[in-house]
Amino acid sequence: MQSNERLGIRKNLWNRKILDRRFLTVIYSYVSQRPGQTIMPTLFQRIFLTILLVIVTASLWVTSRPDMSEVGIPYAEEAPANSQLRVRWLGVATLLFDDGATQIMTDGFVSRPSALNLLFKRPIAPDIEAITDAIDGQKINRLAAIMPVHSHYDHAMDTADFARMTGADILGSLSTANVARSSSVPEAQIKIVNIGEPYSYGRFTITFYPSKHAPLSTNIGISGSVEEPFTLPAPYTVWQEGQSYSIHIEHPEGNALVQGSAGYIPGTLSGISVDAVFLGTGGLIDMTPEYMSDYIDETVHALAPSQVYIIHQDDFFLGEFGDVEQSKIKLSFDQTFAINLLQSVLPARLMQMPFGVDVSLTDVPIGKQNTDIK
Repeated sequence: MQSNERLGIRKNLWNRKILDRRFLTVIYSYVSQRPGQTIMPTLFQRIFLTILLVIVTASLWVTSRPDMSEVGIPYAEEAPANSQLRVRWLGVATLLFDDGATQIMTDGFVSRPSALNLLFKRPIAPDIEAITDAIDGQKINRLAAIMPVHSHYDHAMDTADFARMTGADILGSLSTANVARSSSVPEAQIKIVNIGEPYSYGRFTITFYPSKHAPLSTNIGISGSVEEPFTLPAPYTVWQEGQSYSIHIEHPEGNALVQGSAGYIPGTLSGISVDAVFLGTGGLIDMTPEYMSDYIDETVHALAPSQVYIIHQDDFFLGEFGDVEQSKIKLSFDQTFAINLLQSVLPARLMQMPFGVDVSLTDVPIGKQNTDIK
């Protein structure tokens, strides 16, 4: 093959950008052979081709993974204009309940520490700008109480700053209280809750029941308690779990259960009836069918809701507040798991919530299954 012919082949391949095996084969043949002779590729060429193959294969694999709009779980439509009680999902397990007079919120996690900072246990701290933007952008202007479902960083990291900026009370465990004290929240705003005792804010009544974290390997090393306040910034491991809760929210316009993590304690929620369950699904795809069945029995069937909303399915390691797509590397849902969960919660309807859109607890219309709404 003459040199000008080889140059033409290289130019054509570059223009076509063929990302398949045939492309790699042509490139490999070109760099490893010369006219009139066959030689073994150099070590550098082998390393380069191996890296290229890994990158292309990984890229094709990632792009083939489903978005949440493709797994088959329908989106709930926006609450009617005359709805007296609205709920807005703000990513992970952060839910803003609003009846027009009073707002209460679970977690309040909007910071997004980088995956590398978490991987190498570098010090992290709440993103004050993101918290301020969330308060302004989501019109969080009547917030009375914040309730972390437990004290890991992806639930309780920003709770204190939401409280300091809005004057809201923080309700939770001793671990949550010590997280709040680490950010100098006044003691008058910190409430260490008693199990089963109701706490009232406006027309809302909030009751905490003991629960468990999902049995995940990622919980190893952070399943303890926050024994005392700490200095920020700090590695994510200082945000220990503390007590996990199932949170029962009652209101004259509707009742709900917030199950922020895919764990449970058998029999804890018996006797409670709700209109909607906000169901933590992080890591549930990796559980055994027996575990999932028991989890759904304890957190859904025992409460007889008419609808179930999935939460904690989004990838909070990458992107910014408002990016709520699931991880393409570690899926929360594929089509098979989505169908299994849809069937498991019957007769309740399983739905997902668009980010930042108010939905109702009762008489929820179902939108399209495939949508580009975030």
